[in-house]
Amino acid sequence: METNPKSVAAAGCRLTLGLLSVCFLLAACTDVAKLPPGPDAPPAYQTAYLIQPGDQLDVKFVKNPELNEQPVVQPDGRISMLYAHNLEAGGRSTQQVQEALTAAYSTQLKEPGISVNLKNPITWHVYVGGQVLKPTEFTNTGPLPSLQAAIAYAGGVLDSGDGTKVVLTRKTPDGTRVGYLVNFDATAKGYNPAGNIQLAPYDILYVPKTGIADVWTAYNQYFLKFLPNNFGLGYAISH
Repeated sequence: METNPKSVAAAGCRLTLGLLSVCFLLAACTDVAKLPPGPDAPPAYQTAYLIQPGDQLDVKFVKNPELNEQPVVQPDGRISMLYAHNLEAGGRSTQQVQEALTAAYSTQLKEPGISVNLKNPITWHVYVGGQVLKPTEFTNTGPLPSLQAAIAYAGGVLDSGDGTKVVLTRKTPDGTRVGYLVNFDATAKGYNPAGNIQLAPYDILYVPKTGIADVWTAYNQYFLKFLPNNFGLGYAISH
């Protein structure tokens, strides 16, 4: 029996369309779509230490030492001083706080001569797990690491890991966690330099295995239970 070339071509087209339809259906079944893309990165990686709630500042006045204070940054990121009530300090560098205080005290002093330093910076914690060489929690003070630096510290992504679907969860002021989907591979290969975001205290990075579609479920069911007990995870997780 002779084969009609047109029939073979039509059958091939139907098969291709059928396979594409299956792929689209599989993609629609994943929970990855529920996670928003990673948080915006600053224009350039911020190397200066950014003040955090809980930090204690050492504010000195060169010509008026009687005004010296050591305010503690409150949970809302603000400090309160004699002539600077509810000044926003969280998320700023000491230089930026110095400039803001100088502007505030200039209404009372001709030459404030203010210096701002960290007296007791808090220790930050970041956890990297999943398909990396050395899943680990690491802590330090000072500037927080970037996405690439944190994964490099954990030994890098294994061959079994999917660096295009890294889950980043971040604590919010109300104690919940928000999940983001981060394409580490694109950042590491230079396709998306802006994606090399600076991490925040208590950030968690999870690198899933390749071939896992439902990354968010894998994160919640198989990863959270292996985190350190002191990592502050007694909160609801939202996404």
